[in-house]
Amino acid sequence: MKINTKYDIGQRVWIIYENRGEVCVFDDIISEICISESGLEYWVQISGDSILEENIILYEEYDKLKDRILKLMEDIHNSEREVKKNGLS
Repeated sequence: MKINTKYDIGQRVWIIYENRGEVCVFDDIISEICISESGLEYWVQISGDSILEENIILYEEYDKLKDRILKLMEDIHNSEREVKKNGLS
């Protein structure tokens, strides 16, 4: 069986995601790839975490990194406005 992946073992990548209203960004190297119920998971070397493909950007793709940061911040700001609008703080 052949499984095609977007990223390969040994590639340096950015990991970017939102956590409790903050954008988290760090770089790491893919060490393993596996398939789980959640989909493809990439294990990274330095942090030792498993990362979903949607949270990964190639290290050299700075424009995509910037766009993803801005999109996550926009989502956070929209969520904060909704909380204020509904009086839930």
